[in-house]
Amino acid sequence: MARCFRAHGWDVLGFGRRSVTYAQRVPYQLGDDPWSLPWGEVDALVHCAYDFRPKSPGKIHEINVDGSIGLLRAAREAGVKRAVFISSLSSFPGCRSLYGQAKLEVEAAALELGWAVVRPGLVWSNTSGSLMRSLERAASGRFIPLIGDGSYIQYLVFDEDLAELVFALCQSDAPSISHAISAAHPEKISLRSLLQRMADKQGNRPTFVPIPWRLMHAGLKALETLGLPAPFRSDSLIGIVFQNPAPEFALPELPQVTFRPFA
Repeated sequence: MARCFRAHGWDVLGFGRRSVTYAQRVPYQLGDDPWSLPWGEVDALVHCAYDFRPKSPGKIHEINVDGSIGLLRAAREAGVKRAVFISSLSSFPGCRSLYGQAKLEVEAAALELGWAVVRPGLVWSNTSGSLMRSLERAASGRFIPLIGDGSYIQYLVFDEDLAELVFALCQSDAPSISHAISAAHPEKISLRSLLQRMADKQGNRPTFVPIPWRLMHAGLKALETLGLPAPFRSDSLIGIVFQNPAPEFALPELPQVTFRPFA
């Protein structure tokens, strides 16, 4: 996103714990005093942070929900013209993951403040990271553990397309939108198909090993309890298993924004 905004001629400040490429860093983390930020220099705020370190529901709420709402309110009171809150397709009424529930609560506050809300699907790029990197590593093995029968549907979005959507929403003439925008290509891709396509790209001919999701969840929880490294978070597994069964993909009138299919 920082690269996208820079390409369009904007200066970018990166509020965060770590340095951000293409941005001037301003040290900040959720839970800090938002009034310590240089709001006088800010025309638009893009809030895509989430602190995965808290594990208990209470601490997740304190850091990620209260911290986010405080930040978004401060931006409004400071006179910031536009803001976009980055949520997730894992966030929807009735979602089961703690991550999705936290995002859903912040979504409601963001919309009430008049800010835009974007729910990206699984983000892919030419230099994948995060959950996609974990999936790529799994696809390189001789045996690939599969969540159940692997039929869980994923919707994917290319990182550059997502950035262009966010940039469009930060323009002064962007339409006011009173609902969350689902940002992904509408193609349904099963988890097994996604892993198979990744394995094919690597020239790998793996054997899939189905594992009941509850058993996999118990194993991930045990690793987390013992403080041992896990391939991904148990809460992410819940988000994969209990996805939104019918996300809406109708985009607002932003003709420059399109979502390319996964390749």
